[in-house]
Amino acid sequence: QIVNCLPGSPHRSLPLFLPRNAQYDPKTNTVTTNIFSNNNSNAAGNGGNPDYDEQLVIIPNGGMDMLSRVNKPIGCVSCVGPYRSGKSLLLSRFLRDSKSFRLGPTLEGCTRGIWISTSAIVRPGSNTYTFLLDCEGTGDPLEGSETSNARIALTCILISSVFLYNNTGRPDRSSLQFLSYLNTVRRRIPMHIAANGGGGGSISSAAQPSSNRRNFPAFLWAFRDFFLQLPARKDSGKPYTLEEYMLERVLVKSNRRQDDEDDAIIDSLLNDFRSLDVLSIGYPKRGDVPFSPDELSTLDSIPWAEFDDEFRTQIEHAIALSLAKTAPFRLGGDGTADDLGPVAHGPLFASWCHRVVDLVNSEDVIPDLPDLQQRLMQGIADEKVKEAIESYATQMEKWLDECPVYNDDVDGKRDGMVIAADMVSENRIEGKGVAEDRDLERQSLGVLVELCKDLRKEITSERLLDESMDRVKQRCVKDEHGSILAQLRETNAKKSRENCEAIARKLYMTFRSIVRESDTKMSMKQFEVGANAVETKYRAIARGPAVTSTSDTFLKEQKDADRVFLERVGSINALYKDTLQKKEALDKDVEQKNVMVTELKRSIEQINRQHQLQVEKINKDTQSKMKKMTEDHSTELNAAIEKQKKEEEKNIAALQDDMNAKLQKVEEDRAAELKRKQEEMEAARKEAETHLAAEVAAREERLKKEEAAHEQEIKKLLSTADANMKREIMAAEEKRQADKVKFQAELDRKLTDAEKKRAEEIRAREARLKEEEKRHKEELERVRKELNEKMEL
Repeated sequence: QIVNCLPGSPHRSLPLFLPRNAQYDPKTNTVTTNIFSNNNSNAAGNGGNPDYDEQLVIIPNGGMDMLSRVNKPIGCVSCVGPYRSGKSLLLSRFLRDSKSFRLGPTLEGCTRGIWISTSAIVRPGSNTYTFLLDCEGTGDPLEGSETSNARIALTCILISSVFLYNNTGRPDRSSLQFLSYLNTVRRRIPMHIAANGGGGGSISSAAQPSSNRRNFPAFLWAFRDFFLQLPARKDSGKPYTLEEYMLERVLVKSNRRQDDEDDAIIDSLLNDFRSLDVLSIGYPKRGDVPFSPDELSTLDSIPWAEFDDEFRTQIEHAIALSLAKTAPFRLGGDGTADDLGPVAHGPLFASWCHRVVDLVNSEDVIPDLPDLQQRLMQGIADEKVKEAIESYATQMEKWLDECPVYNDDVDGKRDGMVIAADMVSENRIEGKGVAEDRDLERQSLGVLVELCKDLRKEITSERLLDESMDRVKQRCVKDEHGSILAQLRETNAKKSRENCEAIARKLYMTFRSIVRESDTKMSMKQFEVGANAVETKYRAIARGPAVTSTSDTFLKEQKDADRVFLERVGSINALYKDTLQKKEALDKDVEQKNVMVTELKRSIEQINRQHQLQVEKINKDTQSKMKKMTEDHSTELNAAIEKQKKEEEKNIAALQDDMNAKLQKVEEDRAAELKRKQEEMEAARKEAETHLAAEVAAREERLKKEEAAHEQEIKKLLSTADANMKREIMAAEEKRQADKVKFQAELDRKLTDAEKKRAEEIRAREARLKEEEKRHKEELERVRKELNEKMEL
């Protein structure tokens, strides 16, 4: 089953990693090279690294964003090999869609960096989403270096389940030349560790296999355009299969000093990867007729049914074997059969890809991949624990805030609601935030259970899951003094005390207004009955753990105070009368003092009027003096402005001369750069002509040798055959001569076509250079105009 993981998008593949000097346009889903990128090793920001521009980066709005949203187990099949060898077409057939990855008709490679399909393959009975990675080809003279090739290969090894190596070479040791980056990978990721625990890439008798081995993918070697017949075995006479021939005849270490690099590659293939399989894919044809050169350059537009049966069968076999070798990607673990590490879902796999970019861009040795992966998962688990704890606190605080502070239904009436609502409107209590202890415990348990369910979905490692759940429970509920639940209990108890006291005060103060009337005649028995009624209603309305304590303290204190009040009400009334008499005397004294204040205000107004007249006189004198000073200052300012204007004119003239000199220097540099590029194009053209002439000479030499051998064979046959045989031989000779003429004509035609294509490419590059020169002149003219405008300003 093929699942579209980016519904609504017109793109069938997205960039996962690109070189720094590549510019990605998400609208057109295309990549261009930044020709202005600074590859100087001393450039600011690159740390003195000469291949800074070729380092890989993760592209925003690209494949990594898609992966982070796929919450399924992830597996990847990466296709690596020489450029223009058919990698993109092979991967497109995995998805039954020839347009999945970009193909092109020129010698120039189509793929930059590493691209990922937007659709995943899900095999029956599995929930693993298998994505396809199309990689930049090695050996492209216009793009990546050896360092870049090794970086891309190392990235694919670290994130893939299957490493599909696609090349068009012969099954001999020369085919190892494109795998030289495996030696770089071995230096970066040691496959053995010293017995004393040290690292290193060399293998010694005291070395032990490193846990890095189990992080390597399965290696699948596909020989493209393969049609040679393999030799037969000496013992049985049966021909070798391609895989047997490679394992028994080619991938055998010679142990000679001059073959050390090849032997290291062979050792890596046989021992570092999870498995090694070899298969062949023949030359594509339409039935028995090979495709024309034009058709070969546009294979993606040819219906799949038109390809010959053998080619389609071989492609389907490669696809089936790749998918059978694809296992869900795992991280961490101790390397045993019981602990291979947890399966990586999309978000975890995306986090690992971010870490891989940092690893491959550095030059450091990677000593322990499982440890790096475990630390990555530990960091993610720590983040999830933090999020769970914050979520617990947020949910519990929100729930507590939504709890009422009173019970509004008392004996079938809404007394509580009326009383507490009045108090909320008077800002005497908050209208939320008090829970009963049993409800608080029940809500805490429910929230914690849901958070643990979420952790099980997001943390796939059983060990990390158990540790994370214990940490969440410890922080949220288990710690009796420092847990969030303990803090919530304390907060709830505090709010309960405040609100219970406010409700008790509201209820009792209403009763107290009757008790403490000025002419109260309430007896002690009536007081006790009324106070008990207030306490009963309070206990029915109030909520939280502070209901009883507030009744035992606040209400008791209020009742005790009112008892004393009733006993002393008589003496208080007498004291009140005496206080009224004193107040009347004070009021008369205040009235006398008000009369004195009025007289004082009148005196102050007369003084203010005199002061205003003096101020007006002073202002007139000041204005006349200021006018004279302004006239003097204006004369001096005009003289200074004239002097400054002359100095600025001199500075502007000097600045204009300097700008003209700089513009002339820029023009000279541009002319020198254009001349250098033209010389490079001429050298490339001469080199192509030399290479073409050498190839033609070599082919003619082979034809001459074959013709001489054939003539010798004919002479030998003519000397021993009778007349009839001679006539047949002569007829065969005439036919061979005709075939030779036909072959020479075909060769001339192909050479002419090759020369035309080379000439077209040269003309195209010259046109691009002229276009760049034109843009440069326009930019230079624009800068000159801007400078002139600034000079004029």
